[in-house]
Amino acid sequence: MNKNTHIKLIALITATATLSGCGVTYPLRKQRTAEPLPTELAEYYTYPSQQPEATRELVRERERHRQWLVTFPLRTPEGFEAIEPTVEIEWYESTVPSDRADGKLPAIVLNPILGGDYPLERSICRFLANQGFHVAMPHRKTLKISPEHKIERLERLLRQGILRIRQVVDWMEKEETVDAERMGCFGVSMGGIATVMLAAIEPRFKINVAALPGGSIADIITSTQDKMLTEPFTKYLAANDLTEDQLEQALRESIRTDPLALAPYVDNHNLYMFSAMFDRTIGTRNAQRLWHALGRPRVTHLPFGHYTAYLSLPYIKLKSLSYFEKHLR
Repeated sequence: MNKNTHIKLIALITATATLSGCGVTYPLRKQRTAEPLPTELAEYYTYPSQQPEATRELVRERERHRQWLVTFPLRTPEGFEAIEPTVEIEWYESTVPSDRADGKLPAIVLNPILGGDYPLERSICRFLANQGFHVAMPHRKTLKISPEHKIERLERLLRQGILRIRQVVDWMEKEETVDAERMGCFGVSMGGIATVMLAAIEPRFKINVAALPGGSIADIITSTQDKMLTEPFTKYLAANDLTEDQLEQALRESIRTDPLALAPYVDNHNLYMFSAMFDRTIGTRNAQRLWHALGRPRVTHLPFGHYTAYLSLPYIKLKSLSYFEKHLR
């Protein structure tokens, strides 16, 4: 197949998928019970139990939900210095009537992508809230490596992210309208990677949807063809006089909070994945490697790249809603 024919074929697949709004879904074939999370690893993600008081500000009110900005201090374990010491949550409080006698609704944590202003995430939050799910979206700064910081800082950010989400769950549990027995997790891209890790660490999430994840993080950083990731990588090499092999080794030695490392502790029947067939950011091989490590959970393959997969966002929202409806209603 020559180059022009290949381009036309991809364009045809993309156009067809966009018009039909569908991917190829493979159901879970064999249920796998997760390995117990080792005590040492569980303790790595613990923090002081006393919950601080949160501030809450109404941002806007819609017909079927209210949007709040909630903030509180991040609790950290002894010896851990937070890089982002304040937790900020966009809380989409659904006002859709509950069908339960206690009036409570299920709740979902939405993990955002790698930085940005959250326009796509907010559309998902509003969509789910309008369908009768409370949604919490924590703010998160970028996770890119930078020349002025030691490589170990990346693990601090990853660990901090897990601590933050677990404390968001603490806060949600105390909300009068939240059913703490019906909580789930959702994420796209870096948020999808975080969702996989939380599926291993946070047992209060009964169901998890991870779109466009992959692993390991070291493999993604060193093999990506995305300029947003390759440029910081190249700058870090030059600033620290390192070879690619040396930096890769440093990443593998320093990163503990990693989806591939945590995959054995995930129940594959509690996870639904979306994967992009032509992903040059996460890497198709890295996505497949993680899927296999997770015990081949239910997955939908989208005929797109990492960014063009967002053309299928309406489809992802509907499929995810159906999954949450099935398991959290």
